Amino acid sequence: RFHKPHHLWKIATPFASHAFHPVDGFMQSLPYHIYPFLFPLHKVTYLGLYIFVNVWTISIHDGDYRVPKILRHIINGSAHHTDHHLYFDYNYGQYFTLWDKIGGSYKSPTSFEGKGPHDYLRKLREKESNGQGNGCEPRTMPNGDSQKNK
Repeated sequence: RFHKPHHLWKIATPFASHAFHPVDGFMQSLPYHIYPFLFPLHKVTYLGLYIFVNVWTISIHDGDYRVPKILRHIINGSAHHTDHHLYFDYNYGQYFTLWDKIGGSYKSPTSFEGKGPHDYLRKLREKESNGQGNGCEPRTMPNGDSQKNK
């Protein structure tokens, strides 16, 4: 309910990285604020981690899919996260793909298969233009115009 609106951005941008419901933002940041109480660390380290998390969050939304080939199936980069925005049921991990692989939610990014998010959006547009995107069937009128009926 709170995180789903963040996924309105099917192809994520750096701006989408911080476009979320306030409750979602609070809940996602909670572990970062609880951690120092359990495992004390220096304030400079804490601020460094805060900056790293923000830079990482922006980077997985920036559309730059370049990751060294040897790390592609380990690091949950922008390509993985873009597929998470497109399909929502895959690639939940923030940094690594390990937990997605263990939990069965790992999906190799479509951009690594020679496809990409634009192919997905093209298919959505085709469905909508054929009337399938909104549950309506296309119908041709006698004058040649098309009309969509349920």
